[in-house]
Amino acid sequence: MPADLPGIVRLRDRREALTLRTILTAARGLFAERGYARTPIRLIAKEAGVAPQTIYAHYGSKAGVLTGLVDLLDDEAGIPDLMAEADAMADPEALIGLLARVSRQVRERCGDIVAIMGSGAAVDADIAATQAEAQRRNRLGVEMIVDRVRESGLRVDPRAADIAVALMSAGVHDSLVTEAGWSYDDYESWLRNTLLAALLGRD
Repeated sequence: MPADLPGIVRLRDRREALTLRTILTAARGLFAERGYARTPIRLIAKEAGVAPQTIYAHYGSKAGVLTGLVDLLDDEAGIPDLMAEADAMADPEALIGLLARVSRQVRERCGDIVAIMGSGAAVDADIAATQAEAQRRNRLGVEMIVDRVRESGLRVDPRAADIAVALMSAGVHDSLVTEAGWSYDDYESWLRNTLLAALLGRD
């Protein structure tokens, strides 16, 4: 039997990626509407137009689907592109400004995913574990940027990563954007200036 041609393999990979994204998009909407606990795999499958077995084959369980939403968040918020942009940056202030842009894009584009994890983590161990993984990824990214700023020779607060993670938290965003009605432009500008002041002592 002949081996798969490269074009056929690529087409198969694209179809699989599209199927996975369709499943995650369906789960995202249903979790936001019904809650994680009240959304069975069969309903996600129906919404996505796939068999339940397809979801189990790719994700193993509903908890696996939720973990997939963390990957979807990274993708939709443009985190890989922003991290690639950071690799090419040398200016410490621009690097810190990038943290504000990351926070803005996560909240603006994927606030529903953040809310799903935040509201469910207190009552569901699967969601709590997924939220912890998302927070771990976020902190690693922050630490990477802070280390780059330190390498520039500037004096950086020893607790810079802790401070940045706190300022970038959902609670701060919700207080300013959701409750006080700030625009995302206002939020990003304030966060950038506050991070610069807190991490580098800039006015």
